[in-house]
Amino acid sequence: MNGLEVAWYSMVALACLMSVADWRKGIYVGILIDVLRDPVRKLLPEQPVLITLSGAIVWGVIVFAAVSSQQGSLRELYRQYPRLKQAMLLLALAIIPAAGLTTISYSRGWLVALIGASSYVLPAIGVLAGYAFLRGEAQVKRLLRWYIIVNMIMLVSVPMEYLEWNIPALGGIEYDWIRYRTGYIVDLMCGWYRSPDIMGLHAAHVIMFSLLLAIRSRTESQLLWLGPVLFAGFCVLVSGRRKMIGVPLVFLTAYVGIGMFLGMRRLNRLAGYSLMTALTGAAIAVIFWDPSQSSEYTDFASSLFTEGASRSNEVIVGSTIGTLQQLGILGAGLGTATQGRYYVWKPREGPRTWQEDGVSRLFVEFGVPGVLLLCIAFVLVLTAMLRALRSCRPQSNEQLLQVGLISVVIGDAASFAISHQQFSGDPVSGLLVTLLVGMVLRFSRLAPAFHLMPVRSLNSESAAPKLTDVLGLQELQDSVTKRSG
Repeated sequence: MNGLEVAWYSMVALACLMSVADWRKGIYVGILIDVLRDPVRKLLPEQPVLITLSGAIVWGVIVFAAVSSQQGSLRELYRQYPRLKQAMLLLALAIIPAAGLTTISYSRGWLVALIGASSYVLPAIGVLAGYAFLRGEAQVKRLLRWYIIVNMIMLVSVPMEYLEWNIPALGGIEYDWIRYRTGYIVDLMCGWYRSPDIMGLHAAHVIMFSLLLAIRSRTESQLLWLGPVLFAGFCVLVSGRRKMIGVPLVFLTAYVGIGMFLGMRRLNRLAGYSLMTALTGAAIAVIFWDPSQSSEYTDFASSLFTEGASRSNEVIVGSTIGTLQQLGILGAGLGTATQGRYYVWKPREGPRTWQEDGVSRLFVEFGVPGVLLLCIAFVLVLTAMLRALRSCRPQSNEQLLQVGLISVVIGDAASFAISHQQFSGDPVSGLLVTLLVGMVLRFSRLAPAFHLMPVRSLNSESAAPKLTDVLGLQELQDSVTKRSG
């Protein structure tokens, strides 16, 4: 173990101690550890995978410290959203038999099951941590700023790799990332990150978080947040990953769709910033982009619109049908399609799993019975999020940011559906998403107009105001009903 490894593990230990003392500050430290672990691993001679896994240890300490110290917030969460507790129980009921199947079926199966369970349990606990973390709107904005700043520094490495600068820790681990297309080759960039998927995911988050801050800001500095959008957009493009290019597009579509459904008046601000960013990016591309050297990136990105639908259908539907034909109703067991299994099993050991999309991965690891339980749990969580959304004061700042965070979650969910690797191989990626889910649920407690409302189950008629009441559409609905009658 050389000096860099000693320094790194000392930093991880210090981060864990800080998280135990103050888990809220630990979240900021965890984001920093998350981006530093990849270049540190690349700089070490053997590039040990333990460096990458150590980041998950920090986040594990953070979420467990949050849950253990915030029992009051946990009780409040379950009291406000009783069906969320049922969702957690359904997740446990799906995990236990799937883990047992892996344990009894394969050599060192218990370890594979443990790796697989961590990719589901850690993000699930993240919902509780996100709920307890949020105390006000300023906390969300501060966290988003920190994430953007830290990752913008890391993303500087992407144009360095693109320009072929001789700087340590650039490029992939042990091999280069290349995508072959008819007539051309796309070099996938990752900079200091360990893979193009991870780099593209962080860059996509920078785009979405920057747009949220630009929308929420009311000062002249709001235009400054468009700079990270442009730069991160370039990084997403050269990552060569269509699913990462699609994440911000899904985010924009979800934001506009939910906003129109709620009758939000600030949608024009998002549309204006998006159009301004697109026009500025196009102008920069015309001036500085060299088509003779870089047209393969734009050609491949454009295939998202020409091939995206057919490719998604092939990957999700085709893979799911093939999985059921190969493995049957019970699947192969928990962890058998998780990225980390390669470090436990030797070549040709364990089942042959090839699934790339998140849907077929669930069928591999949980089987049909487990997937049905997860679907019910998903519906319960979605119901809780919808209740939180309609519990905020219409047109309030809380609702504006709440809709933005929900749109980020939808964008990441779409990415998981197409490809699970960036989430199954790194629970931290999924944990960030579920932290946002917890914050969305918490916002309803921060809306002054609804603080005095009793918290009851969704089946109660007075549980929460109807969406038509909130938007002032009840009279219109009544008039339409009378006419139809």
